[in-house]
Amino acid sequence: CDIICVKSLRGNTMKVSAEVTIGNGTYEDWLEFFKSYEPERNQFVANEVIEKTSENSALVTFEIVNLDGLTELSSRHDILEVEKKMQISTAIK
Repeated sequence: CDIICVKSLRGNTMKVSAEVTIGNGTYEDWLEFFKSYEPERNQFVANEVIEKTSENSALVTFEIVNLDGLTELSSRHDILEVEKKMQISTAIK
């Protein structure tokens, strides 16, 4: 999932809304996966809010406090493998 687009700047953080679509699985499947690396993600984002929008989608809003760290985490092999398997796509709103 590519979270490099910026919606607005506030100080040293970037506020982002990401619409997540799960092509192979349910919201609950994705949420379990997403929560599995929450401690690592929280090093790079703040004020994360996850909203279920359907059985196969979610809206995640957050502030990026360390873009380089988040980009590196999002590029991690194990995360990319699960995203591919679950056919997860992310659109920045």
